Amino acid sequence: MIGGGVIVSDSVSQQSKTPAAEQAATSDDAINQIRDSLRGLRFGSVNIIVQDGVIIQIDRTEKRRLRNGRTTQ
Repeated sequence: MIGGGVIVSDSVSQQSKTPAAEQAATSDDAINQIRDSLRGLRFGSVNIIVQDGVIIQIDRTEKRRLRNGRTTQ
């Protein structure tokens, strides 16, 4: 399977009207989830979906490169 990939989708839910302390906590949680999505990623992308200034979804698309078992001479 050449060029195949694995798609992992993580959603982050937040309410738009929460106290400042809760918004900071959910903001930290979103940043931690973004870091987790980037961790170990060699080939691919991380897309962050924002609606009304709030992160609502994080999509990670990872491509796995397979090496050809044959050698060329």
